Amino acid sequence: MDLEPLIKDLTGIDQMLIVLGDRGAVGEMHLDSAKTPEFSDSYATFWGEAWHVHMNMSRVTAVQFVEAEDHGFVPFLYYVRFSDADEETVMRLYFPNPWLDDDEQRTDFQPEKLKTFETMRDRYVGAEGITYVHRERQNG
Repeated sequence: MDLEPLIKDLTGIDQMLIVLGDRGAVGEMHLDSAKTPEFSDSYATFWGEAWHVHMNMSRVTAVQFVEAEDHGFVPFLYYVRFSDADEETVMRLYFPNPWLDDDEQRTDFQPEKLKTFETMRDRYVGAEGITYVHRERQNG
């Protein structure tokens, strides 16, 4: 699966949020859209202001564009999930949320932010290993 074009497109979007981990500890960092990701062997390197993350692309076997019902603060979350052969999450990249302003405070719906997700979803879903998923709210 060739992830480079997808990663380049995603990291070029302003205010994307990279999320690592989901058991016990979670790291959330905004990407620096001005810094192009680097690719070396099977690794992609993502950049922020004072941090970077290496992702082993050879471990990624599936990519999902996800529209998930949130647990209350905003109606939906929009992200891309990279997963491995065991269906474990490797990393998630969250799109700017249409119900949050640039300071991540609740605001009126901003359709242009949803359009960014929809445009990328429509461009990539259907390519090898890339699907769309709607996740219902999880209780608990």
